[in-house]
Amino acid sequence: MSSHKYTVDEVINFCQSNPIYIVDRLDGKNKRFIREVHMSIDEAIYEIRNLRKEFLFQGPFLDRDIKNNYLYEFHKHIRGRWCYTKLTIDDKKNVVVRVISFHESEAVEYA
Repeated sequence: MSSHKYTVDEVINFCQSNPIYIVDRLDGKNKRFIREVHMSIDEAIYEIRNLRKEFLFQGPFLDRDIKNNYLYEFHKHIRGRWCYTKLTIDDKKNVVVRVISFHESEAVEYA
């Protein structure tokens, strides 16, 4: 993982030009959301590749689970639902965008 605080522009650039790995969470939230909105994994990756600066909700912020790792949280309207995307940049060898959360937003109010 990365102890470097990337700018939102750098993170978006990484999303556009590097491999994206969507974590298979134990609670199944990512897979369930993708299934519920009738997406393929490739379509989910397309949505992540097309994140924009205005979708950033917060970040960089320190990960509570992995020491010295920074996270980025985006909220984007996808297929009629707000999608919460939390990711990190794994830059230890080759850069990989690791998507920890890609599911419906919870507890966030939108205008």
